[in-house]
Amino acid sequence: MKKSLLILFAIITTITLHTQAEDFSAVNNGDTIYYNITSSTSPLTVEVTYRGSSYSSYSNEYSGAVSIPDSVLYSGNYYKVTSIGYLAFIDCSGLTSITIPSSVISIGGGAFSSCTSLTSITIPNSVTSIGSGAFSNCTGLTSITIPNSVTSIGDNAFSGCSGLTSISIPNSVTSIGSSAFSGCSGLTSISIPNSVTSIGVFTFSGCSGLTSIELPNSITSIGGGAFYGCSGLTSITIPNSVISIGSSAFYGCSGLTSISIPNSVTLIGEWAFAYCSGLTSIICQAINPPAVQGNSFLGVSKTIPLYVPCNSIPSYNSALYWSDFTNNIGIRAFQLIDTSICKGQTYTSNGFNNNLTGLYSQNLNTINGCDSLIILNLFVNPTYNDTIFAEICPGETYSQFGFNKSATGFYTQSLQTFKGCDSIINLSLIVNPIYNDTIIAEICTNETYTLNGFNESNAGFYTRNLQTIKGCDSIVNLSLFVNPIYIDTIFAEICQGETYSQYGFNVNSSGLHTQSLQAINGCDSVVNLSLDVNPTPNKPLSLVIYQMTNYFELTWQGNSSEYDIYRNDSLIANVSQPIYLDNNLLNGTPYCYKVKARIGDCESEFSDLACKSFVGLEDISQSNLQVKLYPNPSDGKAKLNVEGLNTEADVLVYDMVGRIVQRHSLNKGKNDLEIDLSGYAKGVYSVRIVNDSVNQTLKLIVR
Repeated sequence: MKKSLLILFAIITTITLHTQAEDFSAVNNGDTIYYNITSSTSPLTVEVTYRGSSYSSYSNEYSGAVSIPDSVLYSGNYYKVTSIGYLAFIDCSGLTSITIPSSVISIGGGAFSSCTSLTSITIPNSVTSIGSGAFSNCTGLTSITIPNSVTSIGDNAFSGCSGLTSISIPNSVTSIGSSAFSGCSGLTSISIPNSVTSIGVFTFSGCSGLTSIELPNSITSIGGGAFYGCSGLTSITIPNSVISIGSSAFYGCSGLTSISIPNSVTLIGEWAFAYCSGLTSIICQAINPPAVQGNSFLGVSKTIPLYVPCNSIPSYNSALYWSDFTNNIGIRAFQLIDTSICKGQTYTSNGFNNNLTGLYSQNLNTINGCDSLIILNLFVNPTYNDTIFAEICPGETYSQFGFNKSATGFYTQSLQTFKGCDSIINLSLIVNPIYNDTIIAEICTNETYTLNGFNESNAGFYTRNLQTIKGCDSIVNLSLFVNPIYIDTIFAEICQGETYSQYGFNVNSSGLHTQSLQAINGCDSVVNLSLDVNPTPNKPLSLVIYQMTNYFELTWQGNSSEYDIYRNDSLIANVSQPIYLDNNLLNGTPYCYKVKARIGDCESEFSDLACKSFVGLEDISQSNLQVKLYPNPSDGKAKLNVEGLNTEADVLVYDMVGRIVQRHSLNKGKNDLEIDLSGYAKGVYSVRIVNDSVNQTLKLIVR
């Protein structure tokens, strides 16, 4: 029955697998996380998902710890992260821990399935449901705390978590799904709150380490296979609230020695206590016993003591085969005769006259006046025609079971079975040959091959006389190869603050590091690591946006050789100076900028975010106006040459924060003007020529 349920689950899982592409991705603490939009109207929400159409896209992408943010910026809007989606991190074997924000209210089906390196996880109080198979096969999990906000635990939620030793289920949980903890072989105890009303199908099946469990009085049914194969379970109390015990509920619980079935139980399912071979007593509290389906007690001793009331007579022991006589428990006493005869014989004792395998009964009265039965459990032993398959070596003779044969062949003899029934014994005899075999083996330099009686350390061909697995003398040859050991050097670079963790290394300092490993042929080898630690630049500071005529000017403080410029979370440029001019702008549009310093592959943290809305100004200039500003860059002094002015114009000089630091006048026609900024701070200045028909701005760099 369990097998059919598991197959059904597999079919359902296959049907529900689907492909979906993420709507967008964002980087958090260096990790790229993918999202699907679940609400595009206020409030805006997203769920964490996998990349593209591959539900195991994270499997080789993450290692160590991953942190999920509570909100994420996309297209100028912030979206709240409210769920971990279906199969989001499945097969992510390198994931050791994950931080789930308090904005998350649900963990989807299979979200962390087969994350075998995940050792612990904190579920926030915001989560209300844990989906089907959410943590299935997380073999590294040793403990988990479910918060009071959770009301349901899905099917197979923790199935196969063999390392899980304890779990606390809060009073908020009202339903525990089928096979929720199946295969949790390391689980030794569990507390079920009185908010739960039923134990589902195969909920704790295969929990072989579970020794005892206390069911609350809220439980009304114990589902099929609920404790299937819990071989370590030695005691369980079934409360008076339980009405039904499902099929195979305690199948194979060989550690149970006694069971008390309360008066409330009206139905015991098929195979419910089958193969509970350790049961020595069953206490039935009901005068009107429960209905028992099929072989509920198959594999249980047929002579277990049964304590039942019989009117006013005190309790007594009687023999019982429960699975075939279920309608009279508590009102009749039974005497069981369990015997066998040979095929062709008839059992005629105690008033019976039967020659076929089966259960037969006769009505009697006990000395106490209670209706009773004598039950004959008769087994007719067959006569056998068995064949013995045997092997000997050349020169030997097979002499067991009355045979005396030394040649390969098929022989027959009439004997009696241990039951005393006539039977035929056949002998299929094989005389094994001797062998001349060659073993091809490899060892490492300085090792010795010592198997099969050899003791060799040099490559070559060797011979010994041995016995085969059948015990016949044979010749064994050894063709031996000696593999060398290796010394290799790896050259690698990391950034300051990082750790090199490949090939068994775990180092973060420059220099030569050495480790002993095994080569592909299993020989010890030496691996050297020549590691260079490159500096990590400082975070850029004081990011400022200046509104110019038709562009933004960005400046910041930093000491790096290059910088990455991000606008609205997208990389737009890489520059070598702490200044950038952005003229790809739309009038009236807000823009947010951040800068990251870079030295080679090493990069800093982002600068603080700076935002500004662009308000564009159209250039107003004469078509015949010619302007020169030189030298540029300068040491503080520069000459402005202007030709083609029709009317007088003003020259305004702005510093780096947009303040006017100098004002000059120009006459119409041709003008030469000296601009002296030698007493000012080094940096980028704006020189603006303006009148009724001219509005032109130039940059002057003072160094």
